Amino acid sequence: MPEPIATGTRAPDAPRPPGARVRYADPAAWLVCDLVGQVLRDWPGEHEPVGVLGVSEYATGDTLRRVAAEVVKQVVSPLRFVAASPGTLIGLSCLQFGLHGPSLLLTMPPVDGVPVARVLAGRWLTGAAPAVLLVTHEVDRSGTHRGTCELLEAA
Repeated sequence: MPEPIATGTRAPDAPRPPGARVRYADPAAWLVCDLVGQVLRDWPGEHEPVGVLGVSEYATGDTLRRVAAEVVKQVVSPLRFVAASPGTLIGLSCLQFGLHGPSLLLTMPPVDGVPVARVLAGRWLTGAAPAVLLVTHEVDRSGTHRGTCELLEAA
């Protein structure tokens, strides 16, 4: 696995980052968005055609649980439904940074999913995208969300 660029947590009610194009997203999606932003700041290439591959078995679990609790109370926000989609984990970064290349979230543990993601990225780099961001997300035993992001380019 790549060296983590950043690790951390984000509370479900934490304010969205300044300049965010999305009103609400899962805390894990904001963490991934932060990681992608760090990598893209240092990369001189065009962002639009970049692909994004994510690997996480947890994905938007915090928001899914929150929606379930709201359903019981019969007060469900439509914004939460959108944010609960597991694809939001990588989709938010695509929206925030204008990434229009291929994207996919593998809902499995990174230890199992990263090798698969590297094979997929290799295929995408043969013509579908000039670069691919490989993002992982895990939640450790203490509940801390941890993520990694690495930029893969064609050789």
